[in-house]
Amino acid sequence: MNPETAPAARIQRGMAILAGTPRPPVGLTPHDVIHRQGRLCVRYYAPVGVSRSTPIVLVPSLINKAYILDLEPGRSLVAALAERGHPTYLVDWGVPEQENASEDVGATLGLLRRSIDRSCRHAGAPRAVLLGYCMGGTLAAMLAARWPERLAGLVALAAPVQFGAGGRFAQFALSIDTEAAFPLDRLVPVESMKPAFQLLDPVGIVSKHLAIEAASHDPRKLARVLVRERWLEENVPLPGAFAAEFIREGYQRDGLVNETWIIDGAPLRLKEVRVPTLVVTCARDFITPPAAASPLATLVSGDARHVSLDTGHIGVVVGGEGPKQFYPLVSDFSSGVS
Repeated sequence: MNPETAPAARIQRGMAILAGTPRPPVGLTPHDVIHRQGRLCVRYYAPVGVSRSTPIVLVPSLINKAYILDLEPGRSLVAALAERGHPTYLVDWGVPEQENASEDVGATLGLLRRSIDRSCRHAGAPRAVLLGYCMGGTLAAMLAARWPERLAGLVALAAPVQFGAGGRFAQFALSIDTEAAFPLDRLVPVESMKPAFQLLDPVGIVSKHLAIEAASHDPRKLARVLVRERWLEENVPLPGAFAAEFIREGYQRDGLVNETWIIDGAPLRLKEVRVPTLVVTCARDFITPPAAASPLATLVSGDARHVSLDTGHIGVVVGGEGPKQFYPLVSDFSSGVS
């Protein structure tokens, strides 16, 4: 075997390229900030052409930066929806400071509720379609169950609700002592979260560096690979109170399907979700396996549809399935509930 083409040599070159190459810019779609509350802001992407009446509010996970939904031209959910005429709003959770460490799930839902209200006011619309991604989808479903007044519909993308079916991460979460691991007066640093996600795909680090090396001969391909690395590299710390509650009530107690998760003094029941609901799962998703996300379609009381896409947790937004299937799917659903 040629030493230059041996896997070990290619991995080493991939590592060197990753370490030495600047990352491409992200979040390039023009927008305005229409609401701020502490670290949180809401970004507005104006519709192109004739505006559809019902706005769409997008909710990413708290551990990711909001630009994951505006990663690069041609692979931007916010741009795609705006180009289809939808007033589009993106909840940017920002980066928590030490003073935010005690914010729990109820407080976070309060921030989301106000963000939806401000988006509807800005759009001059009574209701919005709420789209949540991963953890953001779980929060969106919880809000739809407790405060549906501002919602015309719900889209839950790769959103865990039956946490016991959460695969490797669920198994890992069962072993966590939440009181010891997540002090309520501290932030959970990014460095302590990364090993858990690496355990989900133990060989991923090898394939990642091989992919970088393979793409290095084509500047456009390399830029696409490296922009996705920003998604994986630039995570956000979590408030300790939020992390402790989410792991304990979600993964350890399966509190949504068991109706034991208490928010503002009362159990949260997904059967109280009565708005039209689109549940999207990804067949090759090992972060939120389909078995953890698909039950939402049967737990809600409103009209619900489940769509499975042949892609992974990240590819559904920025891979080929995004522009071809997922973006039009969201647009058509939102137009149908307007």
